[in-house]
Amino acid sequence: MIDCSKCKGTCCRHVIKELDRGDGTCRYFDEEACNCSIYDHRPDICNTDILFEKYFSNIMTREEYDRRNSEACKLLNSNY
Repeated sequence: MIDCSKCKGTCCRHVIKELDRGDGTCRYFDEEACNCSIYDHRPDICNTDILFEKYFSNIMTREEYDRRNSEACKLLNSNY
């Protein structure tokens, strides 16, 4: 599982067009709280568990998926 407990909202600042509030940041990202305002009802694209099951479970292990996501998170945070 991916630990977002120390998240800076980096993923939420690099979103797909449909979620973009106009500056590359998700329209549901709460800047003050630094979290998702619709977390319990977030789209599948924002849910790593659902993404793994739907698209990645047949091509990699959960451990590999989590490792790759952690690496991407670190890279995004280092560039933010």
